[in-house]
Amino acid sequence: MTSQGNRHRVLVTGVGGNIGQGIVKALRAGRRPFWVIGVDMEPLSAGFSLVDRYQVVPRTSAPEFETKFKEIAEREGPEAVYVCSPTELEYFSIHRERLERECRLKIFVNPPEVCRIGADKHKTALFLKGHGFRYPLTALAQDDEGIHQLMEARGFPLLMKPVNGFTSRHVYLVRSFEEIRAARMLVPQLVVQEHLPEAGGEYTAGTISGTDRKVRARIVLKRDLLQGTTYRTELAQNSPVEDKLVRIVEALGAVGICNVQFRIVDEEVVVFEINPRFSGTSGVRYLYGFNDPEMMYDLFCLGREIRQPVLKSAVVLRYWNEVCVPDTDFRILRNGGRHHRGFQTVIERPRSSSHS
Repeated sequence: MTSQGNRHRVLVTGVGGNIGQGIVKALRAGRRPFWVIGVDMEPLSAGFSLVDRYQVVPRTSAPEFETKFKEIAEREGPEAVYVCSPTELEYFSIHRERLERECRLKIFVNPPEVCRIGADKHKTALFLKGHGFRYPLTALAQDDEGIHQLMEARGFPLLMKPVNGFTSRHVYLVRSFEEIRAARMLVPQLVVQEHLPEAGGEYTAGTISGTDRKVRARIVLKRDLLQGTTYRTELAQNSPVEDKLVRIVEALGAVGICNVQFRIVDEEVVVFEINPRFSGTSGVRYLYGFNDPEMMYDLFCLGREIRQPVLKSAVVLRYWNEVCVPDTDFRILRNGGRHHRGFQTVIERPRSSSHS
């Protein structure tokens, strides 16, 4: 069903975060016109000013979430749901088939077993090891024997991070067993991993697979991070690297979108994280010609086969932007007393430039 001037109606979750906002940007930049409904738990979400319709929702773990979701689906009639918050993956993955049937829409989320592997860094390492791929040696933080084996094999420094974490929160570079013990007392459920060499840089890759779990399209970007978020990227096309990533994603069994973070060590791909979900770089990839939100819609909603796009060589640099919502205050917006009618700041393109 399309309406609102023949625009395709889609729902984007988590529009308060950079993933959801990136999806909205990519949809706006696509070839197809989209009517975007945005949902988020936070009434002060800047993303509410970027969409055509918005709704505050409870967290997916709340008993009332499903009723609210179904009310929105019935009222707004979206054809597809872009699941953009990592904390929502489990709910939508487990209930996808039933919700798709009852609400007559498509939900872009990976199968439960794929989400479980991606959500757990220890399971990710075991998956890679079990399929013969290079991976960072990994032990659970409470496994003293495994940690000592890791220390003997790789020495210090080692990296500690949450089993189920995302971004760079609670990530520690440790240089002794005493520091390992201190970190695991501070934060529960950590893993200890070998610290991969940083000299070659870090990479992020995105793939799209069909229901046959075969990859249709992929992109690899070299990136710089700021507080766990990609903020500088350049296109990094390399056929052997891309072929290895395709084999990893197909072994995983991803359906739809998948993201892989890796470094290259001794000319080999070493994957340290798999995120079977939309990425914060979706708001960057379309600038290279890889519009994964639109390709996902074409493949799963329109049933149109997609092919590897021709990618553009470029460097993309991120910066903060603002949304101004005039004539209101926090209290009014939190109480739902006024609609978000904010506008983004715009910086005009320089007419000429000089280089020193």
